[in-house]
Amino acid sequence: MGLFWGYSKPLMNNFAAIKAKYLAQGVKEDNIDYAIGAVKEGGKREHILDNLMADYRGMDPIEASQLMEELFAANGGEFKKENRGGYLYGVVLLLLGLAATFYIYYVYTYGGTLRKALLVWAVAIGGVLGGIVYIVMSMRGKYRDEHDPFNE
Repeated sequence: MGLFWGYSKPLMNNFAAIKAKYLAQGVKEDNIDYAIGAVKEGGKREHILDNLMADYRGMDPIEASQLMEELFAANGGEFKKENRGGYLYGVVLLLLGLAATFYIYYVYTYGGTLRKALLVWAVAIGGVLGGIVYIVMSMRGKYRDEHDPFNE
C-alpha cells in the first residue's frame, strides 16, 4: 500500500537507530544531528548534502547520500512538506470549479441565460479537473515546487 501513495515503507523508522548506526561508523555526532534537524524541518536534499560535504563537516559524498536516504525514508519521504502547496492549490481550484458548476446547474435548472458561457464552462471544467489533478499528485507525492502555478 505504501508504494501506491508514492513512497516506500522505511526500513528504519527511528532516528535514534540511524544515529547509532552512523556513530558506530565514525560519523561525527553534530553532523548527524544537523542532518536529522534539517530533514525534520523539510530542507532540500541538495542544500543538506552541500552542507554535510563542506570542508568543516568533512563527510564524503557516498556516506552523506546514504545518510540522507535513510533519514528521508524515516521521516516519510523527501518531498513530504512540498506536497502542501499541491493540496492548497488543488482545493482552491476544485472549489472554483465546483462553484462554476453549481452556477451552470442553477441557471439551466431554474431558467435564465448563462452569461459569458465559454468562460464559465472553462472555469468549471478546468477547476474541477485541475483541482483533482493537483490533489492526486500531492497524495502520490509527485507534486514539486516546479508545479507551483504561481512560481516566478
